[in-house]
Amino acid sequence: MRSLPAYVSLGFLVAVGAACSAEHAPIFTELDVGTADTGGGFGSDGLVLDDTGSFALDGSDDTDPGDGRFSGGDAACAKSEAAAIKPPVDIIVSIDQSGSMSDDIANVKANVNKLSDFLKKTGLDYRVVMVAQPGTGTYSVCVPPPLGAAACGAENKPIFKQINQNVQSWDSLKLVLATYDKAPGPWSDVLRTGAVKAFIPITDDNSNPCTTSTGCGISAVDFDKGLLAKPGGQFGTAAKRNYVVYPIMGAPAYPAESPKCGTNAVNTGPEYIALAKLTKGKWFPICLKDFGPVFEEIAKTLATKVACELTVPPPPTGEKLDPDKVNVVWTPTGGKSEDVLQDKSKPCDAGANGWQYSPDGTKILLCGTACAKAQADLGSKLTVEFGCSTKVKPPA
Repeated sequence: MRSLPAYVSLGFLVAVGAACSAEHAPIFTELDVGTADTGGGFGSDGLVLDDTGSFALDGSDDTDPGDGRFSGGDAACAKSEAAAIKPPVDIIVSIDQSGSMSDDIANVKANVNKLSDFLKKTGLDYRVVMVAQPGTGTYSVCVPPPLGAAACGAENKPIFKQINQNVQSWDSLKLVLATYDKAPGPWSDVLRTGAVKAFIPITDDNSNPCTTSTGCGISAVDFDKGLLAKPGGQFGTAAKRNYVVYPIMGAPAYPAESPKCGTNAVNTGPEYIALAKLTKGKWFPICLKDFGPVFEEIAKTLATKVACELTVPPPPTGEKLDPDKVNVVWTPTGGKSEDVLQDKSKPCDAGANGWQYSPDGTKILLCGTACAKAQADLGSKLTVEFGCSTKVKPPA
């Protein structure tokens, strides 16, 4: 049996390749629903047959338990389960390396692994890009293992890449854009299509528009325009951005915007605040003595952001998915499983309460209470069962 890739989610289980008749005929019809590019996928060679003839990931007995959950009004359905991938997250960290940042750089070095540690606990498939000049000096940034590589500044594929770019007080946003697809980058080759992009600029100053005294930076508006203009739609559109900004800078804790968080902060960073607001992010004060809790909170916020989306996995080779024979079950940590009913009466953001397909048919979206439960319990499991008539929420 082919082993699962290291980035498989620990929190979501998805049923694929079930059979509904006594002869275990395929339950997939010729109706095709598009599937998302998850960077891997599970073909028929990734599953094994158990002694009932149904597909199972580990060969265990996956027959109908007889409680009616898998019947959905159909004949008894055997099911199988395969781990699904949570939506991936690509994180871009940039660090101001100017003369006022020595203690903050030391804080980053000491605590940046807490960002990856928490992401790993939630089962997220993450990658981190660091835009900062590496080295062992006071103002250089050497990210230690396990996120960084043993050699300072080296890649730790596939989860970490450092861009050898010196960053100053005013030009963090400008240099992040400039290195996207040009030397000393690029970091564009790290990104995954469909992954949520998160930017964490760390500075005690602001991204100043062009001045004669300190150099030229760019505004929040120009940064946003620059990202959205990149080919391939990695960062979304003005109507639906696919990135979020979590700056660590001189303002007090979110949502306060002034005064400066401490005497060592140069500026409150209004351009970074504008980006956080635009992308529904939040900001954190650079004056904290320990960035560990900040990195953990950012990681938790990212995990919560993607908790209400499930990628619809590709069916076994040669089969087509029947979207009318899909059911969702939620299991809280240490608790009893419960059905989540489909509610397609209105969009998620308009008051639906249950689950529904995304407009392109590639994802299962949790809405209302179902979403709130998943966000509150990041260790819970969502099982998507294929092969039995969909259980639909009755009309109000």
